[in-house]
Amino acid sequence: SSARLGATLAPSSSSPGLVSAGMVGVVSRLQLGCCLAGVCLLGLHAGFIAPSGRAAGPSVGGTTHLAAAAAPAPAVWSPEVFEKDVADAWSGAIRFLAGAALGAVLLGTSAGPARADIDDVAIPVDAKGKTTSLTKEQLVRGKRLFLAACSTCHVGGGTRTNQNVALSLEELSGALPARNTVEGLVDYLNAPTSYDGLKDISEVHPSIKSADLFPKMR
Repeated sequence: SSARLGATLAPSSSSPGLVSAGMVGVVSRLQLGCCLAGVCLLGLHAGFIAPSGRAAGPSVGGTTHLAAAAAPAPAVWSPEVFEKDVADAWSGAIRFLAGAALGAVLLGTSAGPARADIDDVAIPVDAKGKTTSLTKEQLVRGKRLFLAACSTCHVGGGTRTNQNVALSLEELSGALPARNTVEGLVDYLNAPTSYDGLKDISEVHPSIKSADLFPKMR
């Protein structure tokens, strides 16, 4: 008889009714839990709302005296009021969850190392047409060096001391000698000259030549 009882209670694929009954029980418990949570939220909502309103007393000698606060009338329960309170509670919960999700997204997309795909960008090395490319690590290191040594005067690719000269490859190619290659920039950082190449500006521009004046170039 015990074996028969165990076989009856044990779930099996041949008795889908037991599985369905179990699922119905789980769904019922979930619905009950949701209802209880809604009632708790409504209780908190009502608990933090203070009754307001004062009745005006009669006027004596031209001065209006405020009467004691009237006791609030007992709330009348109705399905419409209950549904409205439930909707307000769910609306507040949804706004809270949406704010938390937005904060998580913003936290996950905070500023970090450069992520541009630059592997296919050809960078001219010299005037003979030789090119190279940078890795992401080299880009990050170069950006860090530029911000530390050059960003004071070159903000956003411009030039504070000469608004007519920017750092785009097109404008650097018009300098004499041309500065739109790696070799041209290295030569400039060693001994900088004016855009037309006629004047030595190492005393006013950071360079290896004037490292005694610009320690960050040593």
